[in-house]
Amino acid sequence: MTMLTLNRVTRYFGGLAAVNDVSFEAEANQITGLIGPNGAGKTTLLNLISGLDQPASGEIRFMDRAIQKLPPHKINQLGIARTYQNIRLFAEMSALDNIIVGMHTQGKAGLLSAALSLPGYRAEEKRLREQALQLAERLGLGSFCNTPADALSYGDQRRVEIARALAAHPKLLLLDEPTAGMNAAETARLGELILSLRDEGLAALVIEHDMSFIAQVCDHVVVLNFGEVIARGTVDAVKSDPTVVAAYLGEEEAADA
Repeated sequence: MTMLTLNRVTRYFGGLAAVNDVSFEAEANQITGLIGPNGAGKTTLLNLISGLDQPASGEIRFMDRAIQKLPPHKINQLGIARTYQNIRLFAEMSALDNIIVGMHTQGKAGLLSAALSLPGYRAEEKRLREQALQLAERLGLGSFCNTPADALSYGDQRRVEIARALAAHPKLLLLDEPTAGMNAAETARLGELILSLRDEGLAALVIEHDMSFIAQVCDHVVVLNFGEVIARGTVDAVKSDPTVVAAYLGEEEAADA
């Protein structure tokens, strides 16, 4: 089943097309990789999908509903959650409280119940806290629950941000360079987590430069260059595509030479 559809999506900045006539689909229960060199338009595309920006033209459909004109909180309520290339945590709040923030769409108690700390609000707060603790444990953050976010390592901050996104119980998770700041062991564990989430029914769209990670988790890959789709297919297929080698993989090989 198709979960996300982009149809001829375009976004200009200063007269230049950061995203140009992009079309592709992301399937349910699959991990789709979005790769390409720096400046290819990958993060711009995630901003368009999540509602932080709107396309100049084209259509974005989620679960067969057009979402390109919806604000971010409405898109989140529909079932799309994301992380960011530049981590966005509440620095002085604990890791656990940052995760609980991601559950704002799950709460049902009203403002009056919260203001008066009525029993229904207290029961809901306890339930959300228990769910946040479970997420923290699942992402290996159990010992850091009470640690302020700005006191965590960069890799641990990444995991808190991923846990916060998962706290919204999304159907589609958008991950922008999730392994940045992680060592090889942490990266491998994150890959295993993403695969387990896929097996539980979650779909994901992943921006990542680490091709070994992409190979580990992705069922399908879309390659961007200068804002345009230049290839799509399995990891093995795009890695052997001469256009991709020249535009993206070749760039890495040149850097390693």
